[in-house]
Amino acid sequence: MMRNFRSDISDGILPRIVRPGQYIGRETNARCGDVGAADVSVVLGFPDAYSIGISHLGGQVLYHVLNDLPGVACDRTYCPFPDAEQVCRDRSVPLFGWESRCAVRDFDMLGFSLSYEMCATNVLTMLDLAGIPIRASERTESDPIVVAGDVMAETPEPMANFIDLFIAGDGEEPLAELVELVRRMKKSGASRDEMILAASQQIPSAYAPRFYHPRYDQGGVSLEPLRDDIPAVIRRAHVAHLSDSPAITHPLVPLCEAVHDRVTIEIMRGCPNGCRFCQAGATRLPVRFRSIEEILTIAREALASSGWREISLLSLSTSDYPHLDELINRLSNEFAERHVSISLPSLRVSEQLRDLPGLTNMVRKGGLTIAPEAGSPRLRRAIRKDISDADMLAGVRAAFEAGWRRVKLYFMAALPGETDDDIGAIFDLCKRLSDTRKDVDGQPGAISASVSWFVPKPHTPMQWCPMRQPEYLFDVRRRLRSLSRRTPIRFKFHRIERSILEAVICRGDRRLSEVIEAAWRNGARMDSWDEYFDYDKWLAAFEASGIDPAALAQRQIPLWETLPWSHIQGHLGEDILKSEYQRMTEALKR
Repeated sequence: MMRNFRSDISDGILPRIVRPGQYIGRETNARCGDVGAADVSVVLGFPDAYSIGISHLGGQVLYHVLNDLPGVACDRTYCPFPDAEQVCRDRSVPLFGWESRCAVRDFDMLGFSLSYEMCATNVLTMLDLAGIPIRASERTESDPIVVAGDVMAETPEPMANFIDLFIAGDGEEPLAELVELVRRMKKSGASRDEMILAASQQIPSAYAPRFYHPRYDQGGVSLEPLRDDIPAVIRRAHVAHLSDSPAITHPLVPLCEAVHDRVTIEIMRGCPNGCRFCQAGATRLPVRFRSIEEILTIAREALASSGWREISLLSLSTSDYPHLDELINRLSNEFAERHVSISLPSLRVSEQLRDLPGLTNMVRKGGLTIAPEAGSPRLRRAIRKDISDADMLAGVRAAFEAGWRRVKLYFMAALPGETDDDIGAIFDLCKRLSDTRKDVDGQPGAISASVSWFVPKPHTPMQWCPMRQPEYLFDVRRRLRSLSRRTPIRFKFHRIERSILEAVICRGDRRLSEVIEAAWRNGARMDSWDEYFDYDKWLAAFEASGIDPAALAQRQIPLWETLPWSHIQGHLGEDILKSEYQRMTEALKR
């Protein structure tokens, strides 16, 4: 039976919290059906704030996939901020679906999108607030099946104690298969455990941790199946053609501010560049793209249904879309008179960038974003970021000539083999790019450089590399800040402690579940938000669990070692990853 808390939320919760607009629901284009009458009810949970989750394209895709299935009702839920969490607890209102206002625990399935390691404790907050036991082993027939996908499904072991079923890879097809399996087995009277077992047997990308035992020895961590009828290897799913993924022609439009207020169109999935540090580039292969005609159709319908006046062309590397020039010209010819702008959020600097800024006035001139990643050509070659200083200088100059006034750059510091000269090269490159504007109007160009810290991501050729020690990271930050004083260059840095924790979680095995739970019980909440992140709570959890975070983050992993994620098979096999790792180490010696 579905419990509805509509009046409790409207009268008891909303007047007592900050930013109540995030909890109202009622978005334009919302379409969840009657969850009480559905054959299968699903609630998609995004373990971060509503303002971020409502803009998450993957969540919107799955929301439409499921609501397109006959007899299925799919709602959404998000992680409340700590003030709203406390009010809900004080007034005994459980976590609810944003549209139905029904208790999350009453749905058949709860699906989490684990897009970032720092959302781990938010999952526990949402489970506990929903009244669902946080440990999968303690759930009963009255609890929904808890499913998780996205980035952390590629490295599932740290969350293994909390999730019933992971879906590795593209979620559109396996999630629909899972819903149909639940519908069929529910009608036959099957138990919750029988459904989870059947999913692990019948869906190649489904991983149920309860049916696997971790074995720890000097050879690493291996996952051994506890039954003969489940696979030893989980095969990552992918849609064969991007057109098989539903186009978001009627996006959810919130009533309050979100991080992205624009039409987002995924024009390409996968990346052809093969950067050795990039987990998304390694796991989302092969490369697939939409046709220009399909993109134009999506743009027409989405603009009409949303009222937005900006189109974001989304992919890991938008400039590698094979017909980008023609696409922008076609979009400009159709929408420029309606004052619709184009956002190009992920450009790869190449010869194409020299021409791109002048293609159309429709492209938003607020700021150009490019990602050199490393300051020196030597390091860029080693990580396979195949771009040259000459192309960057020519491209940024062309941008200034076409009307851009500032450039945002993304760098990664603390890379393997990095030297003091490489750090200096980051500032030198920023300075030269800024100076290209002087040839245009005599003014230096504003450069905003975001510096992240190298985290050795699983399923990449650099997964075996160690992370640098914290002292090195703090020293790099001090040096770049000193170099940029009294210049038009502004550096922003990722929080060092958070990057260390990200490395620990993404490299961890099942034992890390104990640390995550301990940190959550210590009060860890909203760890991706600076105002809530408290590293001391995590350090206390590591100490209580007897796990050394430095041993995980800063360890050079031998190539022969079995990794905690080795049972998740991606597009690139281990032999290819090892070969690319060897090429990287050879390049660093030159």
